[in-house]
Amino acid sequence: MVNEVENFDVVTFETFMMHAMLFCTINDFSSYNNLSGYNVKGHKACPICEENIASHQLKNWRKIVYLLHQRFLQANHPYLRLWKAFNGHQENDEAPIPLTDLQIHEKD
Repeated sequence: MVNEVENFDVVTFETFMMHAMLFCTINDFSSYNNLSGYNVKGHKACPICEENIASHQLKNWRKIVYLLHQRFLQANHPYLRLWKAFNGHQENDEAPIPLTDLQIHEKD
């Protein structure tokens, strides 16, 4: 997220456009929505998975849950053997490749 703001330089007595970018934050999802404008609700709410997200709306509820997060675990992680405790399906997919800094910048 890059913004331009007009500023005044007290040394040269001139105005200039300052370009600012918020590079890194640690926050919860509601703050993430406020800072970036990214939609953190609904079926496509995961900023890491984006289009590859696996969401499911619970029957008789308005709650949306997100599945397939075992793919982010290492291959020998003990939770991979507990697939019945999750959604009852073995997950064999690989984690999505993280976006590069250029890809993130182009999304704005």
